[in-house]
Amino acid sequence: MKENYPYPQRFISISIYGVQKNGRVFYSYTSPVSGIVVNNSPKCEISVDQPTYSLFLLDFSASMNGWTISGITPRAPSEPLETMEGPQGLSIMTINRYSSPTAIYAFYIHYRNTITGEEFKADPQEGNVSPPGDTLDM
Repeated sequence: MKENYPYPQRFISISIYGVQKNGRVFYSYTSPVSGIVVNNSPKCEISVDQPTYSLFLLDFSASMNGWTISGITPRAPSEPLETMEGPQGLSIMTINRYSSPTAIYAFYIHYRNTITGEEFKADPQEGNVSPPGDTLDM
C-alpha cells in the first residue's frame, strides 16, 4: 500500500459519566467489521483489517464536565501506535498503519478532569476495568 494513501477514518465518541471516583467511560461508534452502530458501550471494537485513522473524541457532556484527554500509552505486550492530539485535549487520533494481521494494539487513554483534578486511564477494548494502581475505581 502506498505510504501517502488516505486511510479511512472512523470516529469514536467518548462519554464519561461522573466526575469523581465513580465515573464510567462509554463509547459510541460504528463497527468497522459489521457496520452496526453501537451506542454507550463499555467496550469499543477497535480491530480492523486495514490501515485506519481512529478519532477518539469527548462528547459534549464529558467536555462540559471538565474531562480532557491527556494522552495514550501502550498496554503490554502491545506495539505503540502513532497518535495526533486534538485541540484543547478534546480528542486524540490513533494512526494504525496495519503492518500485519497479528499486530496487537492495546492501549490506555488517559483522562484528566480540569475541574476536580481527577485523573485516570482506561483501555477502550477492555471496558470499565481499572488498571492496577489507578486513581479511579472503575
